[in-house]
Amino acid sequence: MNKLIGIMVFSFLLSSICWAGGNKDKTAQSKNSSDTASEKAGLLSLDEAIAIATKEIETALDRGTEIAVYKITASHDKIGDYIADSLNDSFLMHKKLVPLARETVLQYASTEQQFQLSGFVSDESAVSIGQYLGAKVVITGTFDSYADFSQLRLRAVDVRTSALVAAYAAQIENKDPLLVNITVPLRNTSLPHVADSALAALNRGKDLFTEGKYDEAIREFTDAIRLDPNFSDAYSYRARLYTAKEDIDRALADSNTAIKLYPNNAIAYYARGNAYIFKRKRDLAIADYNQAIKLDPNYALAYINRSVMYSDDDDNDRAIADATKAISIEPSNAVFYAYRGYMYNHKDDYDRAIADANQAIKLNPNYAFAYIVRAAAYLLKKDENRGITDYNQAIKIEPKYADLNYIAFPDFLF
Repeated sequence: MNKLIGIMVFSFLLSSICWAGGNKDKTAQSKNSSDTASEKAGLLSLDEAIAIATKEIETALDRGTEIAVYKITASHDKIGDYIADSLNDSFLMHKKLVPLARETVLQYASTEQQFQLSGFVSDESAVSIGQYLGAKVVITGTFDSYADFSQLRLRAVDVRTSALVAAYAAQIENKDPLLVNITVPLRNTSLPHVADSALAALNRGKDLFTEGKYDEAIREFTDAIRLDPNFSDAYSYRARLYTAKEDIDRALADSNTAIKLYPNNAIAYYARGNAYIFKRKRDLAIADYNQAIKLDPNYALAYINRSVMYSDDDDNDRAIADATKAISIEPSNAVFYAYRGYMYNHKDDYDRAIADANQAIKLNPNYAFAYIVRAAAYLLKKDENRGITDYNQAIKIEPKYADLNYIAFPDFLF
């Protein structure tokens, strides 16, 4: 049996990476997957929106709940920092919740876990961050700019259950003095117009996407397109899900439409790159990932999927460099560490592979592929006992790994 397992692991290391999996970036079903009830008629100033968000989140949580305001992703870091700092200060003034000091969050982020304040923070990452910081709830969000307004969305995630316990969305006046001062260098950038009703449908679709409810999400994105046929974001998100469902022709059609409507849409290029992978057009996929990264240098998923293309060409150094960049953007993503560990195994650098697998397991103890990566490294270091232990743990989590003919590879990320 041990010899068979060793053969399985060795064949996994020598095999080229296949791409046909599903997205593992799912969270538990939220109490309220749509935040349309929070959307306010008319445009608000940024400070008004922060004040309303504070009250809504306080209402949703028990008094005395320990929270961490971690990160607001925005096109300009100063906007995200201002929102996070102001939100934290607002909670402190109200004295209903117990926010961790921003200094503690930021210091821990930079020195202990090297969490860089760039890139989107998924619900899964928020849970990992909360576990490290000792918070019961982690608050993250996004700030997206459109031609007629900007949108602030906040998510409060329960660290224990991974459930979304509070959500808030508001439209912000682009002429807000704070935004005007910060975005002076961006004023020449063309921004897309969007109908309010279409944006609400997009928001619902994004939440359903996060929960892994692909068919329902597609219906919401389709509704957004019906409400605003020129809504590039809706086409790009629907393209991502069509690829997840392996409906590649529709994915290409949607991503092409999204790019035609708004050529600066990084998500559209990323979505088209994913579709090209299924068409076995690796050069076109890499070109689209390059463009997505050019438009959004913090697009972690574009780096990680481009690394797959490099690894397919046995260009392990560039593959590892891209995986490392993805980790620097989203350092609490267990999948990224496991993937880089997989690549270190390909380079016969087993100690680094084990270190990455250890970090992946620390971030997500139920991530079976991380145990497979570590098992492979141990077996190839002739440490059979540890290798078999990890392999058995992987089987316990994901029984599919019991099939010795199953070739283990990182899941395709949509």
